[in-house]
Amino acid sequence: MNNSEMKISRLLMFCGLLLATFFTVSIYAQEGPRPGGRGGPDNRQNDGGPGNGGQAPRGPDNSGQGRQPGNPNDNIDNAQENLQALIADRELTPVNSQSFNLPSINDPKAQLGKLLFFAKNLGGEQSTACASCHHPMLGGGDNLSLPVGVSAVNGLEQSSHDLLGFGRFNGDAVNNLPSVPRNSPTIFNLGFNTRALFWDSRVESRRGGVILTPDSPVDEQGRRLRDPNLPQGTTLAAAQARFPVTSPVEMRGEFAADSNNQDLRSALTNRFNNTEIEFSSDWPSLFAQAYGDDEVTFNRISDAIGEYERSMVFINNPWKDYLDGNDNALTQEQKAGAILFFGGRQEGGAGCAGCHRGPTLSSDRHHLVAYPQFGPGNGNDSGSNTSNDFGRENINSNEDERYHFRAPTLLNIAVTAPYGHTGAYQTLEEVIGHYNNPEEAINRLFSAQDGTALNDDSAPFCQLPQIQALMQKNNQSCQSLYPDAYENSIAVVNHLQQARNGDVDARSPLRGRRNLSPTQIAHLASFMQALTDPCVVNRECLAPWIVEESDRVSFPDSMPLVAHDENGSRL
Repeated sequence: MNNSEMKISRLLMFCGLLLATFFTVSIYAQEGPRPGGRGGPDNRQNDGGPGNGGQAPRGPDNSGQGRQPGNPNDNIDNAQENLQALIADRELTPVNSQSFNLPSINDPKAQLGKLLFFAKNLGGEQSTACASCHHPMLGGGDNLSLPVGVSAVNGLEQSSHDLLGFGRFNGDAVNNLPSVPRNSPTIFNLGFNTRALFWDSRVESRRGGVILTPDSPVDEQGRRLRDPNLPQGTTLAAAQARFPVTSPVEMRGEFAADSNNQDLRSALTNRFNNTEIEFSSDWPSLFAQAYGDDEVTFNRISDAIGEYERSMVFINNPWKDYLDGNDNALTQEQKAGAILFFGGRQEGGAGCAGCHRGPTLSSDRHHLVAYPQFGPGNGNDSGSNTSNDFGRENINSNEDERYHFRAPTLLNIAVTAPYGHTGAYQTLEEVIGHYNNPEEAINRLFSAQDGTALNDDSAPFCQLPQIQALMQKNNQSCQSLYPDAYENSIAVVNHLQQARNGDVDARSPLRGRRNLSPTQIAHLASFMQALTDPCVVNRECLAPWIVEESDRVSFPDSMPLVAHDENGSRL
């Protein structure tokens, strides 16, 4: 080989090495930092996510391309050993209901509250009861994305007040669209909520037993003060029970439209104390059994309803059984899912416990996670004319809590679909996938491309049971029913991204993390299924909390809600 040939050969070898190095670096760059390396999203000191209230770091969404092979969380063969170590490290314990001083359903006040919960005379137009949107056989909610309160009709436009769940339509609205702006939260295990209720925590407790509500006066700084209408010792559940009756779209209708909340409650109370001949009933004697005398007040009405709600303790799930020592209570897949759930991001976990922690798996704090937005919105008080829903900001007027909603409990999550404050996700897999990349999840939900939702009735959003029913009943396209759904939803995603970039203030934005693989999502969803008490899917087990057809004869008045489904079968 002459000198020229040797030079050419060496040059080719050098180029080959350089090219190989380039490809190696490219592959590692696509995979992202290795667990334990520096600079990646799994190495933040605060791994709890938005539950810790910290400011998200600047920079784009570091959703990544999935975890690396060899992650111990993916090895289900070692799931038992790894989960036991995690439980010991995190000091995870089962729910101890004894520490909450909750009543039994057999207690006199809870029994009275049960009857009041199913009493349509608490509805202003006598068409709705509390159970209309929160029935035990519907997961403590109503199975709908958005509730239908007053003026309920069936598919034939016939008044059908006792029809709950699918097939219940709003008879007062164009295209029968529901007027209630948010999904019905479950009332199961409501007694464990000691800090706040409602999606925006408009009923919340403070130190010293002080409870703030929509009836609270506001000081010069715009801060809410103690609700003066609440007697000493009022529970959070009892305080919450005072407000659905005041909502025109939930229970009030047009009844006493010019009255304030207290006068409205007094008018409703007169239906139960025998002061009006047309409402003669046996209610006073039942109040005497529960309270020692037959005086009927709205404070007692709400207290009894609160005790009924607090009696609904359903916590005997496989996860609790496992924590109590039964290693066989969970499958290997569920154990792997639990490791992901409770594992911190820097450990290869999903960081779910940052927002869903403690025995009830809820932080009761508010977070910006950019769930889909559709429906009528909730009367934003920030000078906006949008049908969007600003969430917590509407309560405290803090712009840094725009689009923040309270993290709900995950107990009995298998029966509380659809999920999110608008019920836009029908499956747990969709919910978990949202946390991989909210923008991609929203685009997938609405079949959107290049920032535009396609007019495609096969989009996952259009396949939600309630949306499907509305489309079929009114012969309307999905987009014509909710033309601004995608626009509103992507606006929240953009707000989240701005918060991550530091362009807007946000109290608790969702942190970016590497994507979970389909297998990890399946494991996580499987674990979440194990948070459900078998009682909540058993009609016989739930019977003590339900007013039956056979109870009509003994009901205190002639207006009980005896629920049935769209086929006429009892719930």
